Amino acid sequence: MSRTLLVSLAVALALAGCGSDDTMQANLADVPTGPLTGLPPCGEPPEPLAEQPAIDGLVLPEGAQITQVTETPPLTNVTAYVERTPVQIRLELEADPDLEILVSEDEVLEAELLVTDGSHRTFVKARAICDRASVVVGVVAPEEAGDVVPVPTGAAT
Repeated sequence: MSRTLLVSLAVALALAGCGSDDTMQANLADVPTGPLTGLPPCGEPPEPLAEQPAIDGLVLPEGAQITQVTETPPLTNVTAYVERTPVQIRLELEADPDLEILVSEDEVLEAELLVTDGSHRTFVKARAICDRASVVVGVVAPEEAGDVVPVPTGAAT
Protein backbone atom coordinates (compact mmCIF):
# COMPACT_ATOMS: atom_id res chain seq x y z
CA MET A 1 0.00 0.00 0.00
CA SER A 2 1.41 3.38 -0.94
CA ARG A 3 2.35 5.95 1.66
CA THR A 4 -0.11 8.42 0.10
CA LEU A 5 -2.98 5.94 0.50
CA LEU A 6 -2.00 5.24 4.10
CA VAL A 7 -1.89 8.96 4.90
CA SER A 8 -5.26 9.43 3.18
CA LEU A 9 -6.76 6.60 5.23
CA ALA A 10 -5.35 8.04 8.45
CA VAL A 11 -6.74 11.50 7.69
CA ALA A 12 -10.15 10.10 6.72
CA LEU A 13 -10.34 8.05 9.90
CA ALA A 14 -9.21 10.97 12.06
CA LEU A 15 -11.83 13.20 10.49
CA ALA A 16 -14.44 10.48 10.93
CA GLY A 17 -14.06 10.86 14.68
CA CYS A 18 -15.07 14.54 14.47
CA GLY A 19 -18.36 16.20 13.67
CA SER A 20 -21.78 14.91 12.85
CA ASP A 21 -22.84 11.50 11.61
CA ASP A 22 -23.26 13.03 8.12
CA THR A 23 -19.66 14.26 8.20
CA MET A 24 -18.46 10.86 9.39
CA GLN A 25 -20.33 9.07 6.59
CA ALA A 26 -18.91 11.47 3.98
CA ASN A 27 -15.36 10.86 5.24
CA LEU A 28 -15.83 7.08 5.32
CA ALA A 29 -16.92 7.24 1.69
CA ASP A 30 -13.28 8.10 0.81
CA VAL A 31 -11.93 4.91 2.44
CA PRO A 32 -11.51 2.00 0.00
CA THR A 33 -14.13 -0.52 1.09
CA GLY A 34 -14.89 -2.40 -2.12
CA PRO A 35 -13.91 -5.94 -3.09
CA LEU A 36 -10.30 -6.89 -2.46
CA THR A 37 -8.15 -7.28 -5.55
CA GLY A 38 -5.79 -10.21 -5.78
CA LEU A 39 -8.13 -12.59 -3.99
CA PRO A 40 -10.39 -15.12 -5.70
CA PRO A 41 -14.13 -14.56 -5.98
CA CYS A 42 -16.13 -15.96 -3.11
CA GLY A 43 -17.65 -19.39 -3.41
CA GLU A 44 -20.22 -21.03 -1.19
CA PRO A 45 -20.06 -19.83 2.42
CA PRO A 46 -19.28 -22.35 5.16
CA GLU A 47 -22.24 -24.00 6.83
CA PRO A 48 -23.34 -21.99 9.91
CA LEU A 49 -24.41 -23.65 13.13
CA ALA A 50 -28.01 -24.84 12.84
CA GLU A 51 -28.98 -22.59 15.74
CA GLN A 52 -27.08 -19.31 16.17
CA PRO A 53 -26.20 -19.04 19.88
CA ALA A 54 -26.76 -15.88 21.90
CA ILE A 55 -23.46 -15.13 23.64
CA ASP A 56 -23.39 -12.37 26.26
CA GLY A 57 -21.24 -9.44 25.18
CA LEU A 58 -20.07 -10.98 21.90
CA VAL A 59 -19.34 -8.35 19.27
CA LEU A 60 -19.53 -9.47 15.65
CA PRO A 61 -20.36 -7.55 12.47
CA GLU A 62 -23.97 -7.45 11.31
CA GLY A 63 -24.92 -10.60 9.41
CA ALA A 64 -22.07 -12.76 10.72
CA GLN A 65 -22.98 -16.44 10.78
CA ILE A 66 -21.39 -18.40 13.63
CA THR A 67 -19.77 -21.65 12.51
CA GLN A 68 -18.09 -22.76 15.75
CA VAL A 69 -18.19 -22.01 19.49
CA THR A 70 -15.68 -23.16 22.11
CA GLU A 71 -16.00 -22.26 25.78
CA THR A 72 -13.01 -22.20 28.10
CA PRO A 73 -14.29 -20.06 30.99
CA PRO A 74 -14.05 -17.18 31.37
CA LEU A 75 -13.46 -17.02 27.59
CA THR A 76 -15.87 -17.88 24.82
CA ASN A 77 -14.23 -18.35 21.40
CA VAL A 78 -16.34 -17.99 18.27
CA THR A 79 -15.60 -18.45 14.58
CA ALA A 80 -17.95 -16.85 12.08
CA TYR A 81 -18.29 -16.01 8.40
CA VAL A 82 -19.48 -12.68 7.06
CA GLU A 83 -19.78 -11.23 3.58
CA ARG A 84 -17.63 -8.16 4.29
CA THR A 85 -13.96 -7.31 3.98
CA PRO A 86 -11.83 -6.76 7.08
CA VAL A 87 -11.79 -2.99 6.36
CA GLN A 88 -15.60 -2.91 6.21
CA ILE A 89 -15.81 -4.87 9.47
CA ARG A 90 -13.39 -2.53 11.24
CA LEU A 91 -15.26 0.55 10.05
CA GLU A 92 -18.60 -0.92 11.17
CA LEU A 93 -17.35 -1.71 14.66
CA GLU A 94 -15.55 1.63 15.03
CA ALA A 95 -18.78 3.44 14.11
CA ASP A 96 -20.83 1.59 16.75
CA PRO A 97 -21.73 4.16 19.43
CA ASP A 98 -22.19 1.40 22.03
CA LEU A 99 -18.57 0.25 21.79
CA GLU A 100 -15.33 1.70 23.06
CA ILE A 101 -12.44 0.77 20.79
CA LEU A 102 -9.43 -0.04 22.98
CA VAL A 103 -7.08 -1.05 20.14
CA SER A 104 -7.61 -1.19 16.38
CA GLU A 105 -5.24 -2.46 13.69
CA ASP A 106 -5.93 -2.81 9.98
CA GLU A 107 -3.69 -4.45 7.40
CA VAL A 108 -6.41 -4.51 4.67
CA LEU A 109 -6.47 -8.32 4.38
CA GLU A 110 -6.72 -8.63 8.16
CA ALA A 111 -8.12 -6.37 10.87
CA GLU A 112 -7.95 -6.78 14.64
CA LEU A 113 -9.84 -4.87 17.29
CA LEU A 114 -10.14 -4.99 21.05
CA VAL A 115 -13.45 -3.49 22.14
CA THR A 116 -15.57 -3.14 25.24
CA ASP A 117 -19.26 -2.50 25.74
CA GLY A 118 -18.65 -1.71 29.40
CA SER A 119 -19.59 -5.15 30.67
CA HIS A 120 -17.70 -7.43 28.26
CA ARG A 121 -14.41 -7.20 26.39
CA THR A 122 -14.13 -8.73 22.92
CA PHE A 123 -11.14 -9.38 20.66
CA VAL A 124 -12.23 -9.45 17.02
CA LYS A 125 -9.97 -10.66 14.22
CA ALA A 126 -11.23 -10.57 10.64
CA ARG A 127 -9.26 -12.26 7.86
CA ALA A 128 -10.22 -12.00 4.19
CA ILE A 129 -10.79 -15.40 2.59
CA CYS A 130 -11.99 -14.14 -0.80
CA ASP A 131 -12.64 -10.82 -2.52
CA ARG A 132 -15.80 -9.95 -0.53
CA ALA A 133 -15.91 -12.09 2.62
CA SER A 134 -14.02 -12.80 5.83
CA VAL A 135 -13.66 -15.33 8.57
CA VAL A 136 -14.07 -13.62 11.93
CA VAL A 137 -12.73 -14.90 15.22
CA GLY A 138 -14.23 -13.40 18.37
CA VAL A 139 -13.01 -13.97 21.91
CA VAL A 140 -15.23 -12.54 24.64
CA ALA A 141 -15.07 -12.43 28.44
CA PRO A 142 -16.71 -10.40 31.19
CA GLU A 143 -14.92 -7.07 31.68
CA GLU A 144 -13.56 -8.16 35.09
CA ALA A 145 -11.70 -10.98 33.27
CA GLY A 146 -10.73 -8.71 30.37
CA ASP A 147 -7.00 -9.16 31.00
CA VAL A 148 -7.21 -12.73 29.60
CA VAL A 149 -8.75 -11.59 26.30
CA PRO A 150 -6.14 -11.46 23.50
CA VAL A 151 -5.00 -8.10 22.19
CA PRO A 152 -4.24 -7.22 18.57
CA THR A 153 -0.77 -8.31 17.43
CA GLY A 154 1.86 -5.72 18.21
CA ALA A 155 -0.35 -3.79 20.64
CA ALA A 156 0.90 -2.89 24.08
CA THR A 157 -0.76 -4.93 26.82
